Amino acid sequence: MKNIFIHPEMILVVKRNNFNTNSSESERLKLEAAKEEGRKLASEILESLFNNVLYGKIESHFNTERLNSDNFSEIRESVISLHHQRNVISVEGEKYLLEITSLKTKLNRIDKSFFRFLFKNKISLLKEQIKLKEEEHLSIKHIEEESYLKINFKFDQIMVKEAYSDLISAFTDLKYSHKIWDMIYSERNSETKAAAGTTMERSEVRFKFDSIKSILTNEKSFCFENFNGGDFYFYPSFIIYFKNHEDIAIIDYNDLIIKYSEIRYLEESQNIPNDTFILGETWYRVNKDGSPDRRFTDNFQIPIVSYGSIQLQTISGINELYYISDPRKAKHFCEQYYRYQDLLK
Repeated sequence: MKNIFIHPEMILVVKRNNFNTNSSESERLKLEAAKEEGRKLASEILESLFNNVLYGKIESHFNTERLNSDNFSEIRESVISLHHQRNVISVEGEKYLLEITSLKTKLNRIDKSFFRFLFKNKISLLKEQIKLKEEEHLSIKHIEEESYLKINFKFDQIMVKEAYSDLISAFTDLKYSHKIWDMIYSERNSETKAAAGTTMERSEVRFKFDSIKSILTNEKSFCFENFNGGDFYFYPSFIIYFKNHEDIAIIDYNDLIIKYSEIRYLEESQNIPNDTFILGETWYRVNKDGSPDRRFTDNFQIPIVSYGSIQLQTISGINELYYISDPRKAKHFCEQYYRYQDLLK
């Protein structure tokens, strides 16, 4: 298979970035051309592997308004092209899996039949077909795995490399926080006598070391999961916002603003994270002086805890809020991010 597909490689020097956020019609056309190139290359790969390969047209719609850092245009086009190549090949692989499953079901049904001795030739044919399809599926999976952009990051200054290493170390601590939540909704609490002035909806997410499948690098990259949108992948010189395998944005570090704050939270859950700080207690129904409102018989105490808040924002509209059970780890990560970001300005 190596003579069929050779993955692209590039060397990227991590240094101060001169970025331009102005998009243009020519940039849009480049992105569309990159997507079409990926589809076309995938078709050629599959046709060179097998005869009469048929598959439906795949249509994807990218929010190109967010792909706005011109200094990353080459990377962006390569990622988009490879992403579409992987899509086409992956769809073909799934078709083969369905065919293999169907053939195995037929074989199993005949094999369990009381009259199986009458179908020796058919059983033999089915086994040959299954073996052939499995070999072809393995070939497709191999090509899919080799469809990536290899990026070798080189730091122009030792202090930049050390700062990124410190950021990775801070993230390692951060991801082991007992609880990480994506805060997805909030509104003012209009309920009389309620202690919590704001009602918030949240969902647990993971922070992890990871990369999007179409990129392979020589440096660690990490990911902020996002419950109701695209995940954020942090690389040494850019951040990728990757949404539902459809919408990709490459963001300059200088475009992504991270804000830290320590917040007091009324934790009604019975499972208090073991790494957070309990500041005190209040009552679910409370008087102005902090005493419980005796008019409510079902009143109960609520722990007041300290969480770390990390907010991600861009002028193009990204606005995500995370709560971290250990505020010290959240603060330390943000401090290292500020330091690294400052070196790239």
